[in-house]
Amino acid sequence: MFFLKSAFSMKSSLKVFLILSILSTSGSQSSMVPLQDVNILAVTDVHSWVAGQQPHNQNDNMDYGDVLSFYERLNATAAEQEKDLFFVMNGDWMDGTGISTNPPKHLTPILEKMPFDAITVGNHELYKNSTIEFITKDDGFINFWKGRYLSSNVYLTDTNEPLGSKYLFLQGRYSKRTILFFGFLYNMQDHCKSTEVKEVQTVVNEPWFENVLGGGDGSYDAIVCLSHMDANDELLSIILHKIRTIAGSSMPVQFITGHSHQRKFNQIDPFSCSFEPGKYLDTLGFTLIGMNRADLLKTRSGQDLTNLIGKTESELGLNERVGCAPQTYNLTAGLHEPDSLWGFYLKQVIPQELFQYNDSKLFIQTAGGFRSNLYEGNVTVDDFIKVSPFDDDFYLATEGLLGRDFLAAFKEINSFSTKTLNWGDPVVSGKVEEDRMYDIYTVDFDLGFLGKALNQSTGRIFNPKKLSGVTSNIILRRYINVSWDCDKEDKDRLLVVKYRKSFAVGMAMILTTFILWNFYKREKILHEKVPNHCDREERQHDGNGMIYNSDNDHEIDSKATFTQLCEQRSGSYELA
Repeated sequence: MFFLKSAFSMKSSLKVFLILSILSTSGSQSSMVPLQDVNILAVTDVHSWVAGQQPHNQNDNMDYGDVLSFYERLNATAAEQEKDLFFVMNGDWMDGTGISTNPPKHLTPILEKMPFDAITVGNHELYKNSTIEFITKDDGFINFWKGRYLSSNVYLTDTNEPLGSKYLFLQGRYSKRTILFFGFLYNMQDHCKSTEVKEVQTVVNEPWFENVLGGGDGSYDAIVCLSHMDANDELLSIILHKIRTIAGSSMPVQFITGHSHQRKFNQIDPFSCSFEPGKYLDTLGFTLIGMNRADLLKTRSGQDLTNLIGKTESELGLNERVGCAPQTYNLTAGLHEPDSLWGFYLKQVIPQELFQYNDSKLFIQTAGGFRSNLYEGNVTVDDFIKVSPFDDDFYLATEGLLGRDFLAAFKEINSFSTKTLNWGDPVVSGKVEEDRMYDIYTVDFDLGFLGKALNQSTGRIFNPKKLSGVTSNIILRRYINVSWDCDKEDKDRLLVVKYRKSFAVGMAMILTTFILWNFYKREKILHEKVPNHCDREERQHDGNGMIYNSDNDHEIDSKATFTQLCEQRSGSYELA
């Protein structure tokens, strides 16, 4: 069944829904969706999890083939009802699994199979110059979408031109309603040098934005703003205020948001709201499907896309098993919780693989470097890439730093014993003593944060040194290979099975011996009571089969006849 939450209702005939859950996918269920004149299906922050979350999470195991199949069936239903369906993707399609290489040459062919009507840029597409160079080629990813790749406030520094289109008009086939699309990114500052992210508050006051809102390029019936930012970001209010100033207070405005990796909804005003449909393909905006590989819903092109995803994973070696995790480690668990992923990394992986148990070295990193749980059982190449998708380089930030200076820079370290970790929380390996000297290590992403904090506490300028051949994925894989040997675990399991078998056999032998011994004792007593010669005249039996000894009139057995007892003595006795 479907569980729907109305994102907002308006006096016009447009409505937008956010489906929070779906429990059953048997049969053709798409007809249960209450379609309106204009309908929008949205994904955000998929981060290359195009293969879904199986085998570790069977409740959220749809892949892009399933999504494509669902879209095609829903679109067919919409067409039957003469309703319009638009399909959008809200950025951060990179960085997450092994399919997302740099440049993303294996991922983009899969994304190009999706019939997106509009796409916007996320922050993860802007971290590396090589990514921008790849997607902006003449035959590259951005041009593939023929104007449907939106970047209202992201520009290329060498041309001062927008990365994609600043806006887009789409007209419904059946409703004939025109929707104006924008694509905004939050005010990102740590982007690569080949791009520029203009502040949202600046862009909304530029002439082109005011002209489009004022109808200079054509009329429209509603606005959809793909916004790669939190559903509650104050920047949304800045955008909406400008829209309201020019387009009026009753213009329907739908913000489709992302970036925080959560499911959120925010009613901004009576005719505008924002919603954020999760992350890692765990949610579809407008409809969330918990598909258990429902082949009844999968279309031919959807199955073809599933096959392409599997083929790409195989070609990249992402299904190779590197070890066997003894338990599941939780991304957000407090550092001192037994299932804490960061606790495991800081207490086991870093000391063993980076420091060789030298406790005069400290490692510090913000918690955003990891992005997924590490699940119990088989660990594949793709599993540890999902945990650590950025493969951070390691740096020696400084040597001989006094412990009290480190503590002054970072205040209360590792105070997240039971608290849920957030991305910006700094985490530290080892114990810091005030009067001891330490060498400090970090990753490339946190060099600026670390250097600024240490400079403020010491007044010194630091010159970090990159460690050769050491990255987060290298040490994590090495630890898993060495410490989580599947063959050893398999042998241990075989030993357990063998022990259990031996124990069972031993118990069976003891039980058999016990039964035989009791049977022997019974037979011995019985034989002592029966005379050696079965034809002795003194033995008598009554009509009820009771056997007596004529000497003492003692009852011998109430279950056996005289004949049976004699046959037993000769070795042919059987119980009647």
